[in-house]
Amino acid sequence: MTSLKKEHLNTTSGVLSSAAFLPYIWAIIHHQTVPSPVSWAIWASVDTLALIAMRKEKATSGQLTGTVAGAWIIAVLALIFGKPSMGFIEWITIAIAAQGIVLWQMKGDALLGLICAQIATLVGGVPTIIDGYRNPAQEDPFAWSVWFLSCIFALFAIKKWNLANALQPLVFIAIETAMVALVVIRPHLLS
Repeated sequence: MTSLKKEHLNTTSGVLSSAAFLPYIWAIIHHQTVPSPVSWAIWASVDTLALIAMRKEKATSGQLTGTVAGAWIIAVLALIFGKPSMGFIEWITIAIAAQGIVLWQMKGDALLGLICAQIATLVGGVPTIIDGYRNPAQEDPFAWSVWFLSCIFALFAIKKWNLANALQPLVFIAIETAMVALVVIRPHLLS
């Protein structure tokens, strides 16, 4: 696949990732969901760390750029409309992300920051996956489907299959695949 085609896929992935936040933003503003400001601030920070690390490694991700923008918008809305909560998973996620920053600064290796950010993303995604299993109706199937589609484009947009370029899209597709299975496919199988 040509470099230009991969760049178009990368851009499409970013646009889709950004668009997937719109139903959630709508639900927050219309009081249909109550986001946690702590969780969203952590996710936005971890995604920002990953984006900075990827750029330092000369890796690009339209998907992550869209995700960072969307996550910070949700974090701000969560401060206005949300309910603060700080659980065990949030503390673990912060610790892993902080470890990534410390390792990055000590070793001068942005890849360590990216790895820790993606581990934090996986750990931080566990409560969402559990909630998606317990109560799939609380999640927006359209948003998760668009995020999943964004992941497909992001995978095809990977310019070089190495850790710096591929780790973030692979982590995101793992989470999105689980959520699509739980909130889009599973409810149809149970009905």
